[in-house]
Amino acid sequence: MVIKQGDPGRLTYRYLRVAIVAVVLVLFVSLTMQIVADHGRLASGEEWWHASISAYFYSPVQSVFVGTLVAIGTCLIAIKGRHGAEEVLLNFAGMFAVLVALVPTPLDADMCTAEPYCVDVPERVGNNIGTLLLVGGLVLVLATWPRRRDLANRHGWDLWLTWLAWAATGVWLLVWPGGFLTAAHYAAAVLLFACLVAVAWINGSDDAVTAQSLERLRGMSAAAFRVWYRWIAVVMAVVLVAGLATMALLDRFAPDFFPQTLFVVEAVLMLVFALFWVLQTIQFWEIGLPARARVEDRRVPGDTPTA
Repeated sequence: MVIKQGDPGRLTYRYLRVAIVAVVLVLFVSLTMQIVADHGRLASGEEWWHASISAYFYSPVQSVFVGTLVAIGTCLIAIKGRHGAEEVLLNFAGMFAVLVALVPTPLDADMCTAEPYCVDVPERVGNNIGTLLLVGGLVLVLATWPRRRDLANRHGWDLWLTWLAWAATGVWLLVWPGGFLTAAHYAAAVLLFACLVAVAWINGSDDAVTAQSLERLRGMSAAAFRVWYRWIAVVMAVVLVAGLATMALLDRFAPDFFPQTLFVVEAVLMLVFALFWVLQTIQFWEIGLPARARVEDRRVPGDTPTA
């Protein structure tokens, strides 16, 4: 069946991808405005550039920061990936993005004096993540019920993995709330970008895109898109690993050397992330989804590794 020009499904996926790029732009505009305002407002010698993008949760950027990540997470979950690994990775990336938004990066108490954005962070996290777990559990029940028979065979691996992540998050929050507040933001952020690296690599490895007669590509050949996706995966992986290693070394041996290292790492990752979705928007502008994502009831070789 040829997808018509006004097909609502195609338009929906187009707008979801455009929305991801748009909200990333919104975040960077908000950050730039706040950095410029702080530079002009603070006295010489005061820190006018926070150490990380996440630290701007404790600033007037807070609403944009949280809204951006929640919007990105929702879009990643809503966008249907190729049957198998990519679909699961996009769903998990979306969940991790929401977790990054709702659990702020920890700051020392003395950094939050007289700042309204730092009030009652533990209470906020308990309320927000508790709500997320309760509603998420209901959504998982509704998603699991039509596929309940899959729980008894290998096709239900994604359901088991999702339930395990849901349960682990709840247990961590209830049993060790202090550790959750300290580490959940960082863990979710690393896992988010790890999922996106894998998603980019899957897109760079899908030779089937060229075999579909109705997939009219814009701007570049299918092979060129695959090259771009592989490079994006490599760059994101290198920046993520190198950034984590650099942060660990600086924290141990030179904690005062360029405190904004993490900000730069996060900014590069977000920009490469936005580039990926710009390319996805262009490539699938007319068709909405790659062919393997339109397969509903059968497995396609190459989507997921077989045991």
